[in-house]
Amino acid sequence: MSTKFSALLIAMMAGFLIAACGGDTVSSTAEPEEVAKTEVPSEAVQPPIWRYVNSGWVAPRDEQSAGAFSKELRVAVITSDLEMLLFNQEVVGKRTYGRGDTLGRPEFPGSVVLVAYLLWLPVQGDPLSVIGMEIEGNLVVVQLELEEDAQGRELPYLYAPMTMVTVDRSDLPINGPVDFQFRLDGETLATVTDTLR
Repeated sequence: MSTKFSALLIAMMAGFLIAACGGDTVSSTAEPEEVAKTEVPSEAVQPPIWRYVNSGWVAPRDEQSAGAFSKELRVAVITSDLEMLLFNQEVVGKRTYGRGDTLGRPEFPGSVVLVAYLLWLPVQGDPLSVIGMEIEGNLVVVQLELEEDAQGRELPYLYAPMTMVTVDRSDLPINGPVDFQFRLDGETLATVTDTLR
């Protein structure tokens, strides 16, 4: 067997072997960083995890701006024990479901409490709840849901359905003021800005 024929046979066998193994090779001219970029997927930003604190019905003191059936969303961002005390003085709980273990979850300054309540729809059951939260730069979008088919006895319209959750401060944007946008059934109804200090 001639040397040329042997070399040609070896080259053909090598070609078949490469094709059988998928045929993909990394060029030796590629930078190691470029190879690493193609192999390691980028990590997506994880949404913050919220924890239930309290829910039920509340009545703000001296509330006159919202009439019956107005569907006006009120929100609060609470970052300290003093702010929590002031909120509890301004909003009287008519009937709530919070227990000792849930009410004790906010530990300031490591926690941020988000509150939303809806004036003044007559409601059944406990229809207002947080169903999602995402961060877009310094914007935190809080998704709320109003249950349309809630069960139970209808309550007077002066009882505003309320929900309260806590989020770890470390899960929220670090620099600058943060905008909290509250969306009810996909519609933005309230936005509040807080420095979280």
